[in-house]
Amino acid sequence: MPIKRRIYQIDLLRFIAAIGIMLAHYLFRGFKADNLTNLSFLELGGEWIKYCFVFIDLFFIISGFVITLSVRNKSLSYFFKSRVMRIFSVYWLCVFITYVVTILFGAPRFTVTFGQFLFNLTLLQDFFDIKRLDGAYWTMSVELRFYALAMAYLFIYKFRKIRLETISYTWLALSTLFVFAQNNIIAKVLDLFLMFEWSPAFIAGIVMAKIYTSKKLRLSQGVTILLCFVLSAYHRYIYLLESMEYYHVDLSETIAFFAILSIYLIMLAVTMGKLSWLNKPYFWHLGIMTYPLYLLHQRIGYIIFNNLMGHVNKYLILSGTIILMISLSFIIVKWVSAPLSNFLDKVLMKFIHHIEGIKWLSNPIIIKKLRKQP
Repeated sequence: MPIKRRIYQIDLLRFIAAIGIMLAHYLFRGFKADNLTNLSFLELGGEWIKYCFVFIDLFFIISGFVITLSVRNKSLSYFFKSRVMRIFSVYWLCVFITYVVTILFGAPRFTVTFGQFLFNLTLLQDFFDIKRLDGAYWTMSVELRFYALAMAYLFIYKFRKIRLETISYTWLALSTLFVFAQNNIIAKVLDLFLMFEWSPAFIAGIVMAKIYTSKKLRLSQGVTILLCFVLSAYHRYIYLLESMEYYHVDLSETIAFFAILSIYLIMLAVTMGKLSWLNKPYFWHLGIMTYPLYLLHQRIGYIIFNNLMGHVNKYLILSGTIILMISLSFIIVKWVSAPLSNFLDKVLMKFIHHIEGIKWLSNPIIIKKLRKQP
């Protein structure tokens, strides 16, 4: 979105979500499962930090919101270029840093091959069942599919002026049907592309963006957001049951319900302008730090824990690691990401000019004929 229209509350919410997820990994996840670290901080918040999984929903609601604002009056090539630059300029650097740290200090718990490193650079590792270099990367495959859906919409819109809300309502209907037909083979195939576990969050973000631009809440939009919330709560309940078995802990259905409700209400408040007093430009710096912070914190944090435990006070390790992750993220967005983005911009412009030079793709006569087809 243009910087003059930037919603700085979104930047603050992104940062809070990233910090919450980092604390959930450091204070709960790493010690409780998969032998990631023997350093335990459960006494600092193990009983409440485990509910921070709802911040993933916040990330995806924000993504649906921001991407909807981004695709307005934008061409397919512009959107493609902006997303590639946004994702890969920082992602490649973070993958490289994680790879080097793992090679130098990760063993024996964390190992990586050069082939795994190269495949992770493509962001396609989950689609080919290649081990992720960092467990946090799983959300990137979800985001990638959402961006692909947005690009598909822009391509279709070139020939058919379909309203985005119409598509989101259709997506929501399929997401609702999926709850009752999860074992159906067609539903499973559609799930690969439409991500039914997370689609309610994306759809809620899309509808909230429409509310934000129109400055009013229609009944149909309110019902849609309510249904998205119900579906999100359902999927988080399923996750809660799986987590209790996986982590061998008790989780409160009531706390989880109100946590996810709070996420929806806060985003709706932003959408309706109820949190305009939080719209401070300095939150922008926190927002742009969120992406590298999310990508870097997990594996590197556990590696720091494992190498320093027994030698340094564990609370110093924890606080020092958090400060390091935030500082490194700031350095990346302040001094490193811009040159990488400029390089990618030059490469992508050559690629886009080549694509747009394909006659059938840009020929107005062909587009006109396609639009007239039933």
